Amino acid sequence: MAEQSTASIEAGHEVSDAPAGPLAKIGIAMAVLVIVSFVGIVVLFKVLQYYQPLLQGEPHPLTATRVETMSEPLLEIDTPRVRLAQKAVEDAALNNYTLDAEAGIATIPVDRAMDLLAERGLPVKTGTGAASQ
Repeated sequence: MAEQSTASIEAGHEVSDAPAGPLAKIGIAMAVLVIVSFVGIVVLFKVLQYYQPLLQGEPHPLTATRVETMSEPLLEIDTPRVRLAQKAVEDAALNNYTLDAEAGIATIPVDRAMDLLAERGLPVKTGTGAASQ
């Protein structure tokens, strides 16, 4: 530890100033570092700007599907009513029988499907495959 002077001990605090030389050197070194960093970043950006067109190949095929203009956010005016309407649509899909003759798809309510599954059990896969070996 550094030696303390008698005046500092009697006063209860440091009575002399910090040496100005080392503080000035640190300040100058920090200023030089900031300036060098700034110049280096400017040079880096100029180099990247020069090489950018040379490195670009043909654009990705999905670039044509990119949305260039963004729409404004769509706000829900009556959130509870929208939520209730969505719940009604979901409940109708989960709890009703439907038949799509064109697609050949019939749906049954989830509760009935669970009862049938409990009655009949899961289907057993037969055939050759990695799992059956």
